[in-house]
This record gives sequence, C-alpha cells and structure tokens, in this order.
Amino acid sequence: MLKPVAMTRMATIGLRKNKQVIVSILHDIGAVQLEPLSKDAAALLSNGREGDPYGEVILSDQLLRMRALKAALPPSTVEQRHHFKSVDEILRAAKSIVIDGKVGYLEGQKEDLLTKLKATENNIRLVEEFSFFPEDLRILHLSSSYSYFGRVASEKFVQFKKTLEEWKNDVILYSKEDKQVTHFVLVILPNFPTKVLASLVQSHGISLEPVPNLNGKPSSIIQDQKNQKSEISNKLQSINEQLLEISKKYYATIVSIQEQLEIENAKVEITDNFGLSTDTFALEGWVPKSKLREIRILFDRHTSSTTAIYELKSAERPPTLLANPKRFRVFESFVRFYSMPSGDEFDPTLIFGLLFPVFYGMMLGDVGYGLFILLVSLWVIRRVEGRKRNLTIMPKPLRNFAKTIVRPSQMVKLAKAMIPGAIIAIILGFTFNLYFGFHLNGYLFHYAKGLHFLPTNGAFLDPVGTFGLKKLLLFSGYIGLGMVSFGLILGILNNLREGQKRHMIGKVGWLLFGWGIVLIGLALLHHTHVNPVRHIQGVVYFGLILGGVGLMFYGEGVRAVMELPSIISHILSYTRIVGILLASVILADVIDFIFIRSLHHAIPLIVLGVIIFFVGHIFNIILGVFEPGIQGARLLYVEFFSKFYHGNGRPFKPFGTRRRFTVEQYNAETPTKVLTKEG
Repeated sequence: MLKPVAMTRMATIGLRKNKQVIVSILHDIGAVQLEPLSKDAAALLSNGREGDPYGEVILSDQLLRMRALKAALPPSTVEQRHHFKSVDEILRAAKSIVIDGKVGYLEGQKEDLLTKLKATENNIRLVEEFSFFPEDLRILHLSSSYSYFGRVASEKFVQFKKTLEEWKNDVILYSKEDKQVTHFVLVILPNFPTKVLASLVQSHGISLEPVPNLNGKPSSIIQDQKNQKSEISNKLQSINEQLLEISKKYYATIVSIQEQLEIENAKVEITDNFGLSTDTFALEGWVPKSKLREIRILFDRHTSSTTAIYELKSAERPPTLLANPKRFRVFESFVRFYSMPSGDEFDPTLIFGLLFPVFYGMMLGDVGYGLFILLVSLWVIRRVEGRKRNLTIMPKPLRNFAKTIVRPSQMVKLAKAMIPGAIIAIILGFTFNLYFGFHLNGYLFHYAKGLHFLPTNGAFLDPVGTFGLKKLLLFSGYIGLGMVSFGLILGILNNLREGQKRHMIGKVGWLLFGWGIVLIGLALLHHTHVNPVRHIQGVVYFGLILGGVGLMFYGEGVRAVMELPSIISHILSYTRIVGILLASVILADVIDFIFIRSLHHAIPLIVLGVIIFFVGHIFNIILGVFEPGIQGARLLYVEFFSKFYHGNGRPFKPFGTRRRFTVEQYNAETPTKVLTKEG
C-alpha cells in the first residue's frame, strides 16, 4: 500500500494486418502508456504512420460536421450507447444524417432573431430610462445634428450645464435631475466642436448613448417595442421547438458518432509510436503488471494468437500510477504538490493522509473551532460537488476572493482533507476543555456526578498547565523521534533496493545518532545516570552516538558530520505542534477575557466587547485554518519526506478515452444502456 502500481516495459510484435485491431484493443483497455521505440528497434523499422491521407481528411470533415450539428441542436437525453464495429460503419452513420441544410437555415433565422431581440430589449431599456422626454423622438433625428441620451452624477451636472451655456446656440439640452444621477437628452448642432464634447465627457464622467432611430413618443414606443419583443420571442420559441424535434431524433446518434470519430483520430495519431516492416509491426510502452494477462488474452482472442508480448528490462524509471484507498486519494494532491513519486519508490500518500489530520487536529485543539471548520468544509463540498446553492453562509465578496486563490475543485479537496483534522480537533478540544476558549466541561460533568473518574476542573489534559504542557511537549518529541526514525528506515529500504550501500550505511548512522541523543536527553530529564564509566546505560547511549557518527562519516563523508545538528532540529521541530496550539489557546483566552470584562461596563463598551469577541474569534479561526495546515504539511514535507523521498516522477498517461456515448469494441460484446444528458 506504500508503493505505486508495479509497472513493466512491454513490447508487442504482431502482423501488420492486425495493427488496427491492436490499436483498438489498447485504446479500449486504457492501460498502456505508449512510448517511442527503443533506438535498436527504431533503426530496423520504419515510422508507423501509414494512414490513407484521403481517409483521414474524410474523418476530420465528418468530425467537424458532427461538432457543428451538436453545437446547433439543444441537448437531448441519450438513452443507449452506440456500438460501432468499423470506421466504414461510422461514416455510413454520419452520411445518413442529412439535416445540415434545415439546421443551418433554422440556426441562421435564430441568430437574426436574437440580434433583433437584443436590439429591442436595449430600446425598451433606453426609452424607459429617458421616458421623461415629452416629445416625439423623431425631432431628434435631424440630418445635420447628433442626438444622445446621457447620464451624469448630479453634483457634476451644474458645472456641465454651465459649460454648455457658452455654446447655447449650438446645443439643445433637456434634463431630469435626481439625487444621485441626472439624465439628459443632448442635441449637438454642426457648429459645436467635437473636441469640447469629448473633453466634457471625460472630465465629468458622463455616459452617452446615441438616441435609437425610433419614431413616436416614449410611451407609444415602449408599447410598440414590447409588442415586437413578444413577436420575436414567439418566433424564437417556434424555431427552438423545431430544433428540439430534430434533436430528439438525431442528437444521440450525432454525439455518438462525434465521440467515435474523436477516438479514431486519436488512434491515427498514436501510430507514430509504432514501427513497421513489410509484414509486421512493433510497439513499446509501460503497463501495470496486473494488466498483462488481460492484454495477452485479448490479443490472442482477436488476432488468432499471432501477436506476441514481451517484458523488457529497462533502466528507465517507470511512470507513476498511484493506487491508494478511495478515502485517501484526496491527499494525493498534497503529495503531487511536493513532487510526484517515482514509479519505483515509496508512495507517502497513505502516511500523509493518516498523520496530517492528527497534526492538524492537535494544533487546532478546540471544540468550537473544529466544529466551525467541519461545518464550513461540509458546506463547501455540498455547494461545489453537490451543486446545491440553496444555503449561503459566506458573503459573496469573500467567496469571490476565495475563487481567485483556488479553483472550486481544489476547495473541495482542501475541505475533504480538513474534515478528519476538524473531527480530531473536536475530540482533543473536549479533552482540553476548550470551546472557543471557554471551559464548559465542568457544566457538562455536573450532571454526571456518579462518574468519579471525571476531572474536577473539566480538562483531562490542560495544555496551558504545567503538567499538561510537559506531557504534550514530551508527546510531540516522541512523535518527532518516530517520524524521523520511520523516514530513515524507509530511506534505508530505498537504498537497499537501489544497491546504494554507502548511503544506506549513512542513514543507519543518522538513526543511531538520533536515538543516542534522544536517550541521553530523556535520561537527563528523569535524572538517570549516563556516566559511561560507572553505568552500563551510559556506555550504550554514547556508543550509539559514536557509532552513528562513524557510520555517517563512512557512508556520506564529512558533509554528513557537519549536518549533525539537523537530526536534532528535525526531531525537536515537531514540538511546534504544541507551540501553535498554545498560541491559539492563549489568543482565544485573551479574546474571551476582554469580552467577559466588557459585560460589566456601559453599553458602548459591551458593544465593543461583542465586536472584539466575534472579530477576534473569526481571526483565530482563519489562523486555525491556515497555520495548522501549513505547519502540518511542512512537518511531513521537510522533516519526514527528506529522509527517503526523491520524487520527480512522471504521471502514468495511458492511451485511451473516456467513453460516454459509445461502447468499447473489444471490452464488451453488446451495447450497454445508459441514461445521460449532455449539457
């Protein structure tokens, strides 16, 4: 479970006449990442592209045609997947659809009507906005003048009007003033300089629109335009109904043909990786070892056992296909953010998924904060993934700001990653007796008088008390020792697999040195004797340290010895878990203290205290989202991954396409009924 899927380099040799069958099988299985032929094989074979150029043009033309028809038709329900047995069958199905002319005619009419509808709606909006003009708009359409509808801030209109009075013989102004915005009708006669108008518009922040070419008074124009809008809408509805009828009959076939044509194009392009001789073809690629048997069976079944598969030895690192339990796949993004694991090394996703929530919950450690983050995370998942928008708990500006930082899909991943950490924070918050900084367990335990094991102060472990703080620091130190040791052990196993004995010995030295320092530190804390002259445990402890230094020097040279303090700093770095917890607890306590003290004063101070309470806790929650997340990931990236993890892997990209409307040619015998809606 700590390794990517085992990969092997596969070579396939078969008869040239079966090449298209093999390509289709590989596509439908979707389990082979095709690679260029190795140099030795490529030198003996020609390039694999041998398609009929005329046939490829026909495929491309029909694909473009199907895409255009799909774009023009309204989406319709697809109730059954299509099963195409050959390219000829696809082309026959495409040529049987002879609706291009009718759809094109209806689409052209629709575009014209939509243009007219938009113009009509704009006319209605403008005339309603400037309906205060009492005359027929016809008088504004003088051949030697320009007429505008305009808007300007009311405080700037006086200065604008005063400037126009200097040109009173060359302008006509009719206005209606409101508190915020003044609307006006402006007629510019030929002698008015256009530069002056442009300067006024820019300096006063004026919005101008040409008066629409309409005749009549505003009230009659509005009614006439509304009648036209209704007439256009009826025509559009009729066209949409005709397109819908065509869609019901042809849409399912069109999208199926389009999908299969896209697949056929992909098959043509991928043959560049093939090698050809007169009668045979060859290909190479990476494939999961577990899929080899299935591929052999399909090749033998559909090529009469004339296609051979070989496993090749390769010094090249295989591509990486991660195989983690479903609930841990969300953490794969965090590992990829650091670096994709190589195909032959340990995959730390499962470890990250188990430990990150623990670190996050320990650093948060409050029932109130944990519950709040849990509810927000569930809301994000419900809103984005579940597409349920009926519940809004976050202001729109804050939502828009969040979208500028991360995409909605990334928000869902973050929310899913924080949920287990929030649950752990709730459990530990109950243990610490922290509810937004308040201590409420005493009130809860008051009703459980018979349970004598419950602590009198409500906290099973007080993080700010002397005893509790010591225990938490010691526990975080043990976590650090365990994580660093585990990372070094994984590094030793990696070195063994790769045959790097000196590096392996160096890591054994790091492990011994770290344990020796920790054991001496614990002995001093417990006032245990460590003098190697008088006590045997001292000999063991110092022996671990000296032996570790010697192994490090042998395995990695002087550089490793110079970095001796780093092993201690990495172990002690895990005590930041307690430091961040204490910072959050103390900040919450200060906020609550100010709030409670303000309740004993005048109303203005009470209001101020309430504001401090809500703003302070919101600020602490924001810190609780980011700081534990960043520091928890850092502890794994820096202090743990650095002991064994190389990364720099490349993702496994198998040849294949996700089908929605068609059936695989070689993975299924009969079409499968589905219910899906495109849109």
